[in-house]
Amino acid sequence: MQAVNARNLQPRYRWRIVVGGGLLLAAVHAMLLHRLRLGDFTPDLYSVFALYLGLFASRQGRYLPCLALGLIRDFFSLGLLGSYGVLYSLLHKAAGRTRGKMDPENPLVILLMALAGTFLVNFGYHGMLVVSGEGVGWTRALLRCACVALASAPLALFLYPLLHFLLHRLGVGRSGGYWNI
Repeated sequence: MQAVNARNLQPRYRWRIVVGGGLLLAAVHAMLLHRLRLGDFTPDLYSVFALYLGLFASRQGRYLPCLALGLIRDFFSLGLLGSYGVLYSLLHKAAGRTRGKMDPENPLVILLMALAGTFLVNFGYHGMLVVSGEGVGWTRALLRCACVALASAPLALFLYPLLHFLLHRLGVGRSGGYWNI
């Protein structure tokens, strides 16, 4: 009975969290990460956040928030419009299927999923650039995507508990491991 009621609840703060998080990530990427000059080891916080939504948002709150986050990133990236929207939609689908098979609260699983997720999103984006004629070469892309994934995955170990804490402080309900966003 309680699980049925949790499914029927309206999402709490969904668009504020997604749009606010997307704009905050744009500011962090523009004002902090690019100024640190980390080169290829610049973490992809957008993909880490999209993976978080794919793993921990309620069933009704995964697809559209991931799509919206991708569109926000597309707007600020000056790349192919709609590409990150598509990639994050696919990431949410893969994360949802993987969540049923593995424990997303396990730090090793979080690390592996963030590593694979950020690599695949960035490599998929490169594939879309190649199709449009703007790619940098497959060897360079593989190396760059691996570096981005290696820089991003450890951050997920720290960001996911922080996001859990912030959602709890906002009063967003959690049922069966899913946040009502």
